[in-house]
Amino acid sequence: MFCDEYAGELAEILRKIKCPENSALSFSGGLDSSIIAYLCRNSIKSYYTIGMESSKDLDNAKKVSNNLGIDFTKIIISEKMILEGIKELKELDEKITPVEISFELPLLIVTKNAEESVICTGQGADELFGGYSKYLQAPELMKKDVEKLLTNTVPREQKIAKKYEKTLITPYLMEEMQSLASRIPEECKIHKGIRKWVLREAARQLGVPEIIVEREKKAAQYGSGTWKMIKKMAKKEGKSPDEFIKGR
Repeated sequence: MFCDEYAGELAEILRKIKCPENSALSFSGGLDSSIIAYLCRNSIKSYYTIGMESSKDLDNAKKVSNNLGIDFTKIIISEKMILEGIKELKELDEKITPVEISFELPLLIVTKNAEESVICTGQGADELFGGYSKYLQAPELMKKDVEKLLTNTVPREQKIAKKYEKTLITPYLMEEMQSLASRIPEECKIHKGIRKWVLREAARQLGVPEIIVEREKKAAQYGSGTWKMIKKMAKKEGKSPDEFIKGR
């Protein structure tokens, strides 16, 4: 089966993933960051997970960290963090949309709170390998999303890091990874209804535990609970989340 061959190629590139000694990982407990946690567990010093107390990301991070035998640091979000984050993101990017603010908040808060100067992230894997549910109906959106990621999102996130004198490392966006992803057929990225099939299979070949390989994707703003908190804050003011964010 040709999809297996692509998974094998991807596994060899994944072996090359490196996070510097004593670096940090923005760790949601999802597939992408957990693969990095597994591959770089001997060099990463701290694992930071942001979320509301009952958030999915905190629950996933606990399960994965127990499986890998690592400790992770919880960053429990507050309304103050959200308000400050919205303001900072608007200052960094005056064209940023409410949706973009919602998914950038977790990274901003981790970057702001991490003690380490270098932070690794799982950014890019969803766009490159078909992680979002919208791709089930419209896989052609992946190419467009990769372009937007590279031209808008990554430069903005580099600005976030620079503001707090941090360096971001994005292993999934190494040129070799992008080159391979551009050759992998859509039917190998989303295979039999399974999103990121080729990445999951590559991880499996590397010995990544099944609890990680089978992890489903939840966008950062939903997994962390930032969107839920924004909705709650907006409701208090009788506004929609978009109106709330635009009014800050």
